[in-house]
Parts: sequence; structure tokens; C-alpha cells
Amino acid sequence: MFRKAFLLIFVLIATSFAQQKSGNDQNAPVLKVKTRLVVVDVIARDSNGAAVTDLKQEDFTVLEDGKEQKVRVFNFQGAGASAVPVQQPVSQPNTFDNLPRFQSGRALNVILLDSLNTNRVNQAFMRDAMIKYLEKLPENQPIAVYLLGDRLRLLQDFTTDPATLKEVVRSFKGKSSRFLNVSADGTPADPLLPGIAQSLPAQMAAQIRLFQDQLAVNLLDQRVEITLSALRALARTLSGYPGRKNLLWISESFPFAVMLNGITAKSSVTDRNYSPEIARTGNLLSDAQVAIYPLDAGGLAGFVNIKSDTNAGGIPDNLDAHGTMNDLAERTGGRAFYNMNYVEDAVRESIDDGSTYYTLGYYPENHDWNGAFRKIQIKAQRNGVKLRYRIGYFAADNTTFAKLNPKKKDEDFDEALRLSVPIATALPFKAMVLPPSAQTGNKVIVNFGADPHVLSFSENDQGLKQVDMICAVRVFARKDLDKPLATEARQMGGAMNAEAYEKVMKSYFPCRDQLTLQPGSYVLRLGVRDNETGLIGTATATLTVPAETTSGNPAPKETKP
Repeated sequence: MFRKAFLLIFVLIATSFAQQKSGNDQNAPVLKVKTRLVVVDVIARDSNGAAVTDLKQEDFTVLEDGKEQKVRVFNFQGAGASAVPVQQPVSQPNTFDNLPRFQSGRALNVILLDSLNTNRVNQAFMRDAMIKYLEKLPENQPIAVYLLGDRLRLLQDFTTDPATLKEVVRSFKGKSSRFLNVSADGTPADPLLPGIAQSLPAQMAAQIRLFQDQLAVNLLDQRVEITLSALRALARTLSGYPGRKNLLWISESFPFAVMLNGITAKSSVTDRNYSPEIARTGNLLSDAQVAIYPLDAGGLAGFVNIKSDTNAGGIPDNLDAHGTMNDLAERTGGRAFYNMNYVEDAVRESIDDGSTYYTLGYYPENHDWNGAFRKIQIKAQRNGVKLRYRIGYFAADNTTFAKLNPKKKDEDFDEALRLSVPIATALPFKAMVLPPSAQTGNKVIVNFGADPHVLSFSENDQGLKQVDMICAVRVFARKDLDKPLATEARQMGGAMNAEAYEKVMKSYFPCRDQLTLQPGSYVLRLGVRDNETGLIGTATATLTVPAETTSGNPAPKETKP
């Protein structure tokens, strides 16, 4: 499927990026495959709910599965820190990258407007509440806005400008979700009416109910997959931004149950088990330091009559949904908000809650990366201090991704290469897009340079450093951005001696793709992936191919990466 290139050309390509490398990056530590720093953001409150801001490292005790761990990283982040756009150095012509465009000295906030799992009436309520909040937005408050519909869309990247944010939110008109013919727990929203059932032959009524159950199963599966896919995309997008990210997920319902023991996650009707995908998604969010704040888009719903509004398990629907909201928050270190008079108050409290926190990091004493769930417990030595943090993580080996079957491995990468998906920052890179010319043999050449400090280098039995990465280019005509014209991918691997490895660590790890394109205007989706860890980086580039420089060959057929 891929063309594999070895490291004979790495010096030429890597050197072209070396001058853009900062001195600080050159001295960054190399991430080893078997090394995993567990990072936990901790919110501390006193008995009155006020933030506690004067704790020291020695005031905390960290336990994993009951065993004390040595804290290696400790810092405090207050609400008063600044957050400003990054002043990027002047780029060379035709150079593109996926480096964060916002430098945060404080927690970043992401608003996720969920129209997939929210009816149209509550979508309007959600929009109005956000506008009210933005009218009183505090200064220097970085916010990005995303929309979850049939897929995840970025409405506004990080900004502190209230006017820009209000305009974006006002433009959100809402749309009826085609998936809401089924309730949050999988129960059909329009069950066969008792009167109709009595008038039909028993066998026919049973067949209709079976059809309704299957429809519920299919719709629920699609909602779960779209929702989890969106959360994974957000994790990949936010991963490159340092520090805590507060994800304010405003929704009417959450289409899966997350059980605290990390073992069972089933729909009460369909008996579907979503645990593996939930675990994988949860780890991506945790590694990206994303805390989820689920907000009930229905506002003050009150409690329902248990006899008339229950799911198949006999649990009131809103209690079941609230349990899921609490689980999401506890698993990621956020806080759930429901039964509130005003959603804008919940938004304000969520942002305030996640703006002051401590970051603790440790290397687990348990080196058995067997995928099991490990419980984190943090204690404060000072009396009267209440702590909130994520409850644990799944101890997956960093090389677990490499053991997946090829089809499964390529699903996330294929999705990341879609233009409609926000760019991924987990694996930083730069790329030069060279238009066709006599020097390029009338080919479009894309030279990639991935940050080697994020790649997972290992050492073989000859003592040589080795790494496995893929780079890809997906081509779209500017006049039709929905259908790709071509995808070109190349796998880059091999082994390096000490001298070659040292040169790479001072610059970038290289990869090169080439394409033949007809004259026209194009948008390119560029992507890189570490084939050991699955870390992905993507960026978007533009290209115009003049008529006089092409070879006249037709555009290549698409090949899946």
C-alpha cells in the first residue's frame, strides 16, 4: 500500500528546515516508547468553594492503585495568566505547518455546540445562552467554538475577541438531527402504540417491534461512533497546545454510558459494548489534558415521573443521562452541570472552575502496560481542602497502535486527512510544497519535516536508532472541496547511526511525496503519522499549477493511505 523509503535522503530535506528550529527545541528530551509521563490536573477548593492557590508540591500525595508515586512535575496555573496569539516567524514561501497559533499562559476553553444529540428547540436555547454569556465575557479569555452535527466542524479558532465569538454563535441556526428518532439510551422514540398493537396480528406486531428495535440499534451505533470520533478529533486538535483544555460540551443527551470501573459500557436496550472505543477516546483526551464539562442544554429540566419517563432499565431518563454526564466529568477531571436555570451561568462556572489548577506528573512504578484501568488518588496534606482530578487512565502500551490491523490503523488517519476535520497538532511538522518546474521534473514535491522529539525512536540490536513514520498528501480541487482527487502516501523508515540521529534531532525528521497535477487551483491536506504510537499531525496548504509547467499527464487516481 505504501512506498517505503529509507534514510538516504534525510540530511538534504532535514537541513532545509533546520534554520527554522529554535534553540530550545534542539535540547528537548527524546520520548522513549516505553516511557510514559502521567499528567494530572488538580483543582483545589476550600470549604467555601474558593480556589486554594498556595499549595506546594509537598502538600500532595499521589497514589496509583493504592501505591504512592513520586511526583516529577509540579506547577500551578492561575486565572490571571495571559493568553495571546503566537507571533510566528516569517515563513519561507510555500511553507506550511500545524504549530499552535495561540500561546496560552492559562487554560484554554473549547465550546462544543452539540446539534447531533440535541433537538432543534434546545439548540436555539443553547445559542441564546451562549450569546448572553459572551456579552459579559471577561478580558483575555481564550475560547474556540466547535459544532457537532453529522461531523465535527470548527466554527471559530481560539480568540479573546467577544465580538467575533458572538457573530459566530449568532450564525448558528440549528438543524434537526436525523438521529433523534431514538432516545439517549437506545429506546425507540416512537414505539408501537398499544392501541395499534392490539389491532394487529401478534406475529405482525412482533415484526414491527423487531424493526423498531433494529432501527434504534443502528441509530444509536451511528450516534456513538460520530460522537466518539468527534471527541478523538478534538483530542488530536488540542494535543499540541500545552496545559489544560476545558471542553464545555453543551448537549441535550449523551448517547453512551461510561461506567466508572472502565469495564462495562452498554446500551440498556441494544446490549452494545462501547468500552474499547470509550477507553481509547478517554486516553486520547487525558493525554491531551482535556477535561470535559458536560452542560445540559435543556436548562432547568426538573425530575420526571418515574412511571412515565423511564428507560428499559426502569431508571428515569434524565437520571441515567446525568449519571453519564457525571462519569464523563469524573473520568476527565471536569464537572457536570444540569438542572440549572441558565445555561450561561453553567458556562461561566465551568470556565471559572477550570482556570485555576495544579499540574502533577509522575512516571508509574508499575511498568506492566497491559491495558488495564489504573485508579489515581491524590490527597492534600492540608485539612479542609477538597481536590478534583481525573479518576484514572488505561495503561495501554505506547506501541499498542502498531499492533492493530492495517485497516483499523488507517481509519483515523484517513479521517484526519479530510478537509472538514480540524487540523491535528499531536505530531508537529512543517512542509514545503514546491510547484512543478524543470527542477522538480514537472512534479509537485512536498518535503515534510516532523518534530523528532515527538516521534518514538527505538534502538535495534545493532545499536542503531530507528523510527517508522508515514507522510501523505490528499488533493482537492478548489472548486470542489468535498471530493478528493488523489491521495499520495509514503512510509519513511530505516535505521540511523549516531551521527545521522544527531543531525535529525537538531532539525526535523524528513519525508517526501510527489504528485503529478493538471493546471488548476488546489487545496492540499498534508498529514504525518507515527506508526508506533499513532500520533497524527495535519495541515492545509494551497497550490496553483500554471499550465506551462505541467507534464500534461492526468491527475493520479486516489490511493487510500
